[in-house]
Formats: sequence, structure tokens, C-alpha cells
Amino acid sequence: MEIKCPGQFKVIEALQITSPNGVYSKDSLSRTALLKESNPSGLVPTIIDRRCGEPVSVYDSLICIEYIDEVFCDNGTSQLLPGGPFQRAEARMWSTRLNNDIATTFYVLLLNQNKLDQDKAANTMLGAVLDFCQKCKGPFFFGDMLSIVDLTIAPWLVGARMEGVLKHYRNFQIPKTPEYSKYFEWRDNMMKHPAFVATASTDFDAMTRVYARYADGTALIMKSKET
Repeated sequence: MEIKCPGQFKVIEALQITSPNGVYSKDSLSRTALLKESNPSGLVPTIIDRRCGEPVSVYDSLICIEYIDEVFCDNGTSQLLPGGPFQRAEARMWSTRLNNDIATTFYVLLLNQNKLDQDKAANTMLGAVLDFCQKCKGPFFFGDMLSIVDLTIAPWLVGARMEGVLKHYRNFQIPKTPEYSKYFEWRDNMMKHPAFVATASTDFDAMTRVYARYADGTALIMKSKET
């Protein structure tokens, strides 16, 4: 079983939504030379678009989602950054904020061995989730359709990384209190969405083993920030 980078899941979900019948391939992560050639940082996700002659590369998960949305938009209508100019700007602001306060902080919470630092990271995540709850229209952030905001946080807040990894290693859970009720409604809707079902890992034990070296501080990584 291959446990992919959660940033990849965002991008694959975007493809599932915008081009469910499209033809695309997911190259193996072992193709290090191709990855470094296409992305100077050598990180995933990286899109290599070979459709129009000279291949072009796009990287950084949020930029990849916007690229996919523009490439596969239906008659010029955005699917993942919907609405007018303000709502699209709002989507970018929220996805950037949540990428920092949830995706990046997920790793901060796991990597830190100091309890005070863990508590600070946990409070940052809970604060971001609470703000998300207060803004989320339901069933998804902007209403009936998934957007870049939902895709930004789903890999961390829904499924194995939240209910397996964080619960197991840091005893972190979203409180089941009224102010967080919107989160649980949103989570349940995400778990039923075909794009999430097609990409999510259901093997909690395998996911927990993958993140063991992060939780015990032995992970050899250059930076914890999710790209």
C-alpha cells in the first residue's frame, strides 16, 4: 500500500471533480529525477502537463488546484473557485489561511516533543476549525459545491490523519460541542463525496505507522510546511 502525500490528495480530488472522465496518470514518487527536473524543490504535488507540445510544470498544491480548475472549467465557469471576484478572492484567502493553520500545524503538532508547543499547535488548529465552522454554509464551505477551501483541509480533518494519527499520537480530537457541530456535518458530507471516497485512505493502521517517525521526532525532513 502506498500512502501518498496529503498535498497530492488535494490535487487528485480536484481532478476527480473537474474532470472525472479525463485521462491523466499519476507517476510514481520513485521517479526522483523527473520530479527534480520538473520542480526545483523536488516536492509533490507537481503537475506535468504534456498536452500541448513542450511539457509545462506546475507545483504547490493550492496553485495546482487553481490550474486544474482553469484548465478543466466548464464553459469558462470555475468549479473550485466559484462565484464573483470577491468570493473567489475569499476562497483564496481562506484556503491560504487554513493551509497554514491546519495543514502546516498538523506537522508542527506531530513533530514537537514539548507539551507546551503541542498545546499551542493544537489550539491553533482548533481556532482555525472553529472559524471555519462559523463561516461554512453547509453542506460544504460555500454551499452545495465543493471548493478549493474544502479540498485544502479535507486530507487532514477527515479520516485517517485526524481520527487515526492525531488521536493516536497526540490525543487530539475536535470537541463534540455545539460550536463545532458544523465541522461534524461538513466531515460527514465530505466522507460521502465521490471525489473524497476515490482518494482517501481507509487503512488507519498503515497511516499511523507512516507517521510514527514524525510523532517520535525522528523524521528526517527539511521543513514541516506542507506545499
